[in-house]
Amino acid sequence: MRCSKCLLAGVMATIFMLAAGVSACGGQEARSVDSAVFGEFVGTSPCTESIGSVLQIPVDANLHIRWNLTLNQNAKTQAPAGYLLRCEYPSTVAVTKAENGRRTVTRRGTWAVGKGTKWNPDAVVYELDGAVALYRLNHHILHVLNPDLSLMVGNGSHSYTLNRTESAEPLGTPAPPPATRPESYKILPREKGPTVFGVFAGRTPYQGIARYLKKDPTASGTKVKWHLTLFQDPTTLTPTTYRLEGTLYRRNFREGKWSVVRGTATDPNAIVYKLEPTERESELSLLKGDDNVIFFLDGNRQPFVGHAEFSYTLNRASPD
Repeated sequence: MRCSKCLLAGVMATIFMLAAGVSACGGQEARSVDSAVFGEFVGTSPCTESIGSVLQIPVDANLHIRWNLTLNQNAKTQAPAGYLLRCEYPSTVAVTKAENGRRTVTRRGTWAVGKGTKWNPDAVVYELDGAVALYRLNHHILHVLNPDLSLMVGNGSHSYTLNRTESAEPLGTPAPPPATRPESYKILPREKGPTVFGVFAGRTPYQGIARYLKKDPTASGTKVKWHLTLFQDPTTLTPTTYRLEGTLYRRNFREGKWSVVRGTATDPNAIVYKLEPTERESELSLLKGDDNVIFFLDGNRQPFVGHAEFSYTLNRASPD
């Protein structure tokens, strides 16, 4: 009997030791793959052919995609440890009431830090396996890339820029009721020919740029519409003047001289389009992402951070 008890005790001890070992190994493995959130990024983009073919979303430029991207990193090494991407878009086909007329594409996988866009070989790029690559402007802002590593071009409504949630600008207040809304405005016919360097358009948040330009931050809704025309000398192709139209310029457009300079707060070689100040407003600077996409810079020469609805990005308007 005593032998039986000893045998049973030995067996139980062995089982306990094995279980403890498995538990320890499991815990060690869990810690080795334990991840922390590196950043959550949000934004709203057009549903154009550029992204539709990549994410297998029905293409409709009049519809918008809501992005929510979470990047994780290893808690110990800070190396990339996985991502979760959700892209929500309006359904173009009949859906049930429970679906609320929207569909979601989800991608999960690994991500890595790469280098080089089509325009800038030194640019930092976040590569999401099975999804897209994103150009890193800075810690707070990412921009979706085409398969050829050029920046995806949005339209006059939205861009392909994502903003870090923890540093995003507040959404702002809704637009005033129709009876109290500011007067409407008109955009002049688009300039063409060799005197035009480029026409850029887009919508940005209101509050951040309003404060920078010393506008009333409560005088509008959540967005500003922009229409920027940059002119050049047709012979030398050097910058000459600019014309800025949109929400902030309802009665008279802003105009003046512009130039190309170098340097932001983090990149001394970055190309910047500088719009000279007027009697009432400060200068405006826009960082060149590539030939087709530019980003507003604040007074510290850092890109403005947008929010889930709009980003501080302008896109080159396509020819008529």
